[in-house]
Amino acid sequence: MELEHKIDIKQALHVVDIITRKGEKTADGWRYRGLTADTDFDGYTVFLRSSKVELTIFFHNKFTVDCHRATDLDDFIELMKKIEKAD
Repeated sequence: MELEHKIDIKQALHVVDIITRKGEKTADGWRYRGLTADTDFDGYTVFLRSSKVELTIFFHNKFTVDCHRATDLDDFIELMKKIEKAD
């Protein structure tokens, strides 16, 4: 699957910002509207998770996506769009 075409890193980072501003702090990170955002200890690696997808964004906007089905990734992207649009 061509993830580069599906994931907009600029959008994902904007959604992380929204989640950390509007979300609730939990042991796993900031939670908002079904997504959780967190960073590693130095803040250079960002994690954005749903129940079925984990997007890890590294320094220089490199990233990995962990999911089992393409439809889960599509749902994740739609959820990011909804959060961004509601901001």
